[in-house]
Amino acid sequence: MLAVLAATGAQAQTPAASISGAVRDLDGTAVAGATVRVTNTATGVTRTTITVVNGTYSVSGLTAGVYAVSASLFGFRGASSRSETLVDGDVIVNLVLDPLQVEALTVTAMLREQAVEDVPFSIAAPTAEVIRSRGADNIEGIAANVAGFNVQNLGPGQSQVSMRGASSGQIARDQPGVKEQVGAYLDDAPISLSLFTPDLDLFDISRVEVLRGPQGTLFGAGSLAGTVRYISNQPEPGVHRQFGEVGGNVIAGGGAGGNIKLGANVPLGGRNALRVVGYHNQVAGYMDAVQPGGSVNEDVNTGQRTGVRAA
Repeated sequence: MLAVLAATGAQAQTPAASISGAVRDLDGTAVAGATVRVTNTATGVTRTTITVVNGTYSVSGLTAGVYAVSASLFGFRGASSRSETLVDGDVIVNLVLDPLQVEALTVTAMLREQAVEDVPFSIAAPTAEVIRSRGADNIEGIAANVAGFNVQNLGPGQSQVSMRGASSGQIARDQPGVKEQVGAYLDDAPISLSLFTPDLDLFDISRVEVLRGPQGTLFGAGSLAGTVRYISNQPEPGVHRQFGEVGGNVIAGGGAGGNIKLGANVPLGGRNALRVVGYHNQVAGYMDAVQPGGSVNEDVNTGQRTGVRAA
């Protein structure tokens, strides 16, 4: 937020005026360490200062002109504003910062609930809100924003996952029975296979926990390189609700795709409830295959992915 001030006076070019004040939060508590910027909008020259322990600041030696005043500090949303006329002497501009509400993230990476900062190994746990803001709808979208986590697409609904470069890869294909290197779990149920990892749709997923490094102590021999856990939204007793999503897309020179995703939460009485989610994705193709006889099979990489979850 900005405060715009006009400086006037007979001695317009004489540095005789100043702007001072205090920065506080919504409760009136002084905010120390906030950065206050006073900018001459005509020249673009900015003077910067930091609030002291009692939240006050002062910028002196200002010439006539129009000024923009703002305050900022990590963890706060912004400052309130008002317009003042700056004349010779001291003009007081008090600003109010609005604290951001940061939601604590609880994970179950060690098979018990704890704050993410208390987990003693490397973990990334994007929540449903973060996943939605990134436009991710599968494990590839998660891997794009997690260091050391890579996914090779093997077709609709299946992927080859590697963690910090480790993957069973071709070894598992050549030698059946070889354990996977990255375990995948839906809540507490293992879903990973040695040849590939099922690529679940992230619809109605609370968060995805990516645990980097050996996890054999908690998750067994199939988690030598790491573990991926899909944590789904749990049934809500006493709540009757339906929800869903519908989307579509068209590839220029290719085919058309789309998806439909539906879910319902049904109370069963007392502390019991049922939550069911289903989805169907049509993956648009764009690759054409020329046959030996000269004919062309269009959009050969078209695919489908269908799934149902219930809890």
